[in-house]
Amino acid sequence: MQMTKKDIRPKLELTGATKNEKFQNEVLRPIIKLQHEILILVFKNWCVKQKIKLGNTSKEEFELLLKKSFSKNIAIRNLILGIIIGHYTEDEYVTYQKNTSEYNKRIFTMTKKRLFDSFEEIKKGNHI
Repeated sequence: MQMTKKDIRPKLELTGATKNEKFQNEVLRPIIKLQHEILILVFKNWCVKQKIKLGNTSKEEFELLLKKSFSKNIAIRNLILGIIIGHYTEDEYVTYQKNTSEYNKRIFTMTKKRLFDSFEEIKKGNHI
């Protein structure tokens, strides 16, 4: 039996009332969890390329950096979207296409939170 994209995702026991919440909990959260390490590597690499030094950065400054990066920088936004969307099945992609704006907001909110929660790990590996 051949494994599918869904088979490699972590199984999360979450419920959602709306279609958007259901998609978030059944598709987005498991993919973002699965891609945790690559999201951290990508963000750390982006910081290096942008010459952003995180060594003495406070958690509050890091939060502002995340907000600014995700709101102003199209390259990092598109890279993160690609990392997540690349793990959709065909049916999930069709669902995503019906409400891309809402799902993109959810992707960026969850990814920012995950990166923020990984601040020490990101800061530790950022050497410029």
